[in-house]
Amino acid sequence: MEAMIQNDEEKEWMQPLLDIRNELDNRDDRDKRDFRRIWGEVQLFERHVDGETSIEPIHGPYTKYWREHWLRRLLEAQTKIRQTAPENMRDITVITLEEMSEIRRIWLEEKHEFDDSLPRIYQEVTGEDFQDPRPGADYSLLGRDEWIVLEEICEGDAMHLELMAKLLDTERQYRKKTRRVGIYETLEKCFNTSSRSPEDAIKNARLKRELSEAVSQGDVAKVKQMTLGDVTAINKVDEAESESDEQVTWASMKFKKENSEE
Repeated sequence: MEAMIQNDEEKEWMQPLLDIRNELDNRDDRDKRDFRRIWGEVQLFERHVDGETSIEPIHGPYTKYWREHWLRRLLEAQTKIRQTAPENMRDITVITLEEMSEIRRIWLEEKHEFDDSLPRIYQEVTGEDFQDPRPGADYSLLGRDEWIVLEEICEGDAMHLELMAKLLDTERQYRKKTRRVGIYETLEKCFNTSSRSPEDAIKNARLKRELSEAVSQGDVAKVKQMTLGDVTAINKVDEAESESDEQVTWASMKFKKENSEE
């Protein structure tokens, strides 16, 4: 494709597509991807580089920022091609409305990204309103305004924002159902996948892997050491909680702070 464009001036209109292909042709794009697999769990693998072995997470799908970036790039390429291509190619479609509608559904319903960025990106790039062919797709109790407020509350903590968005949108989804069977399991899954920082989640996955390997190898001493370590940590938390007989509330914390300042 690159040689065809370089050797034929009439094919220069295809350059935007080549640029996207080259941008995507990156063997190491882990910085653009989620540290978890698509189902939200950390999965590890042995990485061998220059004779050294390390346990690293298998990165999953692109993050929200990069998914929006690639959509914008595709729409920009499509818009430019329709302006510069030969007359018989100016109706070319790089990404269809049906494909974008499904992307929008996934972002809204599965990713819980209720800021609904796809129509906004489409309008900014093409200058046209996005006409979603899916019936009822434009109705939502939550939107971009609520997302901006949530971003401010979370103060730049991406995992906190993700967790709060999942919890709010899960409640919204179950609110429309006549029976709310399964809501507690779904909310619990939100905490399981989004309540830890990337560092803590990866550390926890490594500990689980080490424990599993110790069990499979019959290393009783290591299993005891690891499990006793967990019990000790839990006991320390219990001791810290039992030091105070008062129930901790926002009010008690507030007035305690004011009293200490006096």
